[in-house]
Amino acid sequence: MRRLAVIHHLADQWVPALQAAEPRLEVRGWHPRRADDAEIAWLAEAEALFTWRFPPGFLARMPRLRWIQNSGAGVDHLVDHPEIPESVSITRADGNFGAWMARYVCAHLLADAQRLGGCAEAQAEARWNPKLQPEDLGGALALVVGFGRIGRRIGEALRALGLTVRGFVRTPRGDPHVPLECLAELHRWLPEARLLVLCAPLTPETCGLVDARLLAGGHDRLMLVNVGRGAQVVVPDLLAALDAGRLGRAVLDVFEEEPLPPDSPLWRHPRVTVTPHHSGPSTPKDLIPDILENLRAYAEGRPITGAVDRQRGY
Repeated sequence: MRRLAVIHHLADQWVPALQAAEPRLEVRGWHPRRADDAEIAWLAEAEALFTWRFPPGFLARMPRLRWIQNSGAGVDHLVDHPEIPESVSITRADGNFGAWMARYVCAHLLADAQRLGGCAEAQAEARWNPKLQPEDLGGALALVVGFGRIGRRIGEALRALGLTVRGFVRTPRGDPHVPLECLAELHRWLPEARLLVLCAPLTPETCGLVDARLLAGGHDRLMLVNVGRGAQVVVPDLLAALDAGRLGRAVLDVFEEEPLPPDSPLWRHPRVTVTPHHSGPSTPKDLIPDILENLRAYAEGRPITGAVDRQRGY
């Protein structure tokens, strides 16, 4: 019976779910802070690891490791990890992140368009304010950076709200519903955009993408929503753009350092919304269907498929 180790802060949920999904595997798991409790002899025979982050030095206890299944979509923290040999396959999982993140993006955009913040302030003052009229988003332009499974779901949801959507990708390709352009063209469309959504993987092309140079073409009605990776936004440039009226609002769910430190200026800026990386929760119900084929392949000794390209970063 092949062994699957789980190092995850929700190991108590993932171990029974993974075991039920593929009973032919022996699944054991530990919280990252309790990884030292793992039986050395058992780990030494395990060839697969399900994880988000593992403690430094942990992989030295898994000499037979050949497959790491990430518990989320982003793998930037794994592809360059110095402890992961090139021979180890790394796979990602989108799960139902597209649906979750589409709801997140639409919720924050609609809250802004419906003036809910102003309504809450008026209610707190028991003040009737008929000037708080909603914004018509019909025909407004939304730019979606990253148009894989997640970006496509976000684009579909925005189109259903009446927005015009353009997608930006590394290599443009044909799409029947949304025009797709290369990232280098993003700046051309920013002056017309109502919404900029980041949902791309972290790569050399997307690292620091939202900087002073890009935001120079922004305006005070532009909203940024980042559900991609924190390093895609240059925070000092973001704050400067907000203060200068080159960006109206920033909704940030991901950060270079998580948890976001208490002294970060993002917490206190009036036009920044900080959320605790909850736009796309990883749940067994949503994620296991994505990885089930590889669980079966591993149990049967077949090759793992769909490994990320470490050079491209996804």
